[in-house]
Amino acid sequence: MLILASTSKIRKQILKEVRLKFKVVAPLFDEEKAKKKLRLSPQKLPIFLAKGKALSISQKFPDAYVIGSDQVCEFQNQEIPKSKNANEALTQLRKFNGKIHFQNNAVVVAHKNKIIFENFSRVKMTMRKMPIKEIENYISLDKPFGCAGSYRYESLGKHLFKKTEGDYFSILGLAIQPLIFFLNQKKILTYHLPLTTYR
Repeated sequence: MLILASTSKIRKQILKEVRLKFKVVAPLFDEEKAKKKLRLSPQKLPIFLAKGKALSISQKFPDAYVIGSDQVCEFQNQEIPKSKNANEALTQLRKFNGKIHFQNNAVVVAHKNKIIFENFSRVKMTMRKMPIKEIENYISLDKPFGCAGSYRYESLGKHLFKKTEGDYFSILGLAIQPLIFFLNQKKILTYHLPLTTYR
């Protein structure tokens, strides 16, 4: 059995798109408490949080393969928290305007209360230089609250960028290719993709 230890809609959607059979269980892990206690770098934090989420569910379902994932937006070596409203989103996007920031993504798998797979990816995001009014219009349209970086890349957010360097799915919040490769290698996939014949 595969379990996604996340209530993220986009992570659920990514797994569904590759036809994985899985169930969703909300992680029993206090992220904010863990962050304050350890004060990890924006590169180390997502791995730690992804492991915490996966292990919190693996304890309850030891025979399942539990997928944990986390996303941390990084700007000038600092973690950028998810915005809660339009004002916070505007403040963040004004900082990024015409500059470079990073999306750090971690994906892990836990089994029998042990981490048996982990993957870290870092995507370099170069935002276009744009008028503040354009940023305000974007926020009004996409309402990217609760998103790492204050944009929905899978929606209109992709148009904010001049260039991205790295994995598309890592920007969304779950690097699916390394995960699929691992599950395939270990013969624990619970799906079959039909082959397409080209003529």
